[in-house]
Amino acid sequence: MALALNNYVTVPSIAVTNPVGIYTAPAGYNAIVLCAQASSTSDNSQDVTLAHKREIVGIAVTTYSSYKKPISSHDTIELTTGKLALSPGDSFILSCSVNNEIHVLLTVLETLI
Repeated sequence: MALALNNYVTVPSIAVTNPVGIYTAPAGYNAIVLCAQASSTSDNSQDVTLAHKREIVGIAVTTYSSYKKPISSHDTIELTTGKLALSPGDSFILSCSVNNEIHVLLTVLETLI
């Protein structure tokens, strides 16, 4: 079966305090992150972190898209300031200051290499 030229993917996640992988670009595709929105369901301000992880010569390199970015009570923020390109195997890691109070939607366009 032939692979699709383009796939649009929406990844819903609920952030926890320990960093967790929420998306990994699949083999055969480059991924373009179009949007990463975080919404607070808390009555208090929280911090959210979104990081890009890539393995380079066997070493995991982490670069932050948003690091401990504050989000006000019942507010929604953008975690990226533009589009981001991921190579196959690259991943996004999510964490926050309080479990289960930040909901994240990641929208990705996967395009065949």
